[in-house]
Amino acid sequence: MKVKRLKRANRLLTFYKYNYKFVPPYRVLVDGTFCNAALQEKLNLAEQIPKYLTEETHLMTTNCVIKELEKFGPLLYGALVIAKQFEVAECTHATPRAASDCLAHLARRAASGKTKYLIATQDDELTEKLRAIVGTPIMYIKFKTVLLDNVSEATKAGCAREESEIQKLKALKEVVIGKEEVKKKRKKKGVNPLSCKKKVMKASVETVRTGERTSSGKRKRSKKKAPAEDV
Repeated sequence: MKVKRLKRANRLLTFYKYNYKFVPPYRVLVDGTFCNAALQEKLNLAEQIPKYLTEETHLMTTNCVIKELEKFGPLLYGALVIAKQFEVAECTHATPRAASDCLAHLARRAASGKTKYLIATQDDELTEKLRAIVGTPIMYIKFKTVLLDNVSEATKAGCAREESEIQKLKALKEVVIGKEEVKKKRKKKGVNPLSCKKKVMKASVETVRTGERTSSGKRKRSKKKAPAEDV
């Protein structure tokens, strides 16, 4: 896997992480067209997608996608087998809808909810719907590899709008509450004189020694006289 492609994926995921709260493990919703493309290109999705996203990944589909594939019978049997390997996300559709409508519904719900999805599809019509939904990452297969689509204009605009609203709230807060006063820096205190130990003066060697000294500094030795003998 090329380093350039991995760096691009990391850059796009970082954008969605900081602006739309996408965090691992990533939930990737796949449709029948994506499974069929993987079959044609002989790609192991369970292996390639986590490797491409470099994080723990849950591959998922919906009941609507499976029901749609079943209608095609032998024509898309291989894609159906692949789709049934993945976890089924709850789409709340009692009556099965078209797969494109189902995934677009989940993408809109994810835009305002905590559960986030990356949508994997080869359907151009569905891709256009998803690009109009703010904060929706899209995956597709091209050149025998999995790729993340570029950030859509709607997603970029949504990010800029949110940043603008944050700035407005900050400005309103300053007007209502007022700017916080800058805390005065306390002057650095000097050394506490009481904590300093006084230096103990060592007694001078000169004051300890006794005896007279010559001009050269050498001490004179005094000779003791022997006591006189009695006569």
